[in-house]
Amino acid sequence: MKGPASFVHQGISLAHRFGPGTGPLLVFLPGYMSDMTGSKAVALADWAKHQGRARLRLDYSGCGASGGDFLDGSIGRWTEDVLALIDHVWPAGKVVLVGSSMGGWIALLAGLRLKDRLAGLVGVAAAPDFTNWGLKLGEADRRHLIEEGFFTRPSDYGEPYRYSRALIDDAPRHLLLDGQIGITAPVRLLHGQCDDAVPWRLALDIAARLTGDDVQVRLIKDGDHRLSREADIAALIATVEDLL
Repeated sequence: MKGPASFVHQGISLAHRFGPGTGPLLVFLPGYMSDMTGSKAVALADWAKHQGRARLRLDYSGCGASGGDFLDGSIGRWTEDVLALIDHVWPAGKVVLVGSSMGGWIALLAGLRLKDRLAGLVGVAAAPDFTNWGLKLGEADRRHLIEEGFFTRPSDYGEPYRYSRALIDDAPRHLLLDGQIGITAPVRLLHGQCDDAVPWRLALDIAARLTGDDVQVRLIKDGDHRLSREADIAALIATVEDLL
């Protein structure tokens, strides 16, 4: 397979894979320190290709095959990356966003910006505002932020997570769980009840705050945070197919 395409946004080369087809455009948004090569992203793109549907996978700036420094990244910057790439490959049509974990936060923010171009949204263990409820900063963390520009936390999925000063400083401008979320397009939220990273009850909170009525939450009792098992991916694809 040839390498991903590149699009320069704000001086940074953004790696992406776009496949033409019928609309709406199906966009997968990865989680924190993840990229477009994840199993859910690839499986969804393969399904969309088989169905003849337009699809887009991408790496945020500083992530995966994209240029830039990860420590310069933030929720706001990565949301702008997503919107710029959508406008680059699909400038006028409808869009369905599928966001995993942090990608769910970015999907909600991008969905608000897309307005009536948003045809639907799927969250997989969506984690809006995780900097508020998921990161409790101690004195050592704050000292590392000042001295090194980031602090780390262990990860079950590989190298330790790095949380930068740019991320922490920017996040408060993009919080969603302090009021209504003005999305009226159909929304589907999938969440594993064995998720030890993002509480499954957060899906219910998101659903309650969405202003639209076409909102469904699907809880997978034995599902973990990644929801990457064969059955989980089948459930995701069925959810997207139903939404489309």
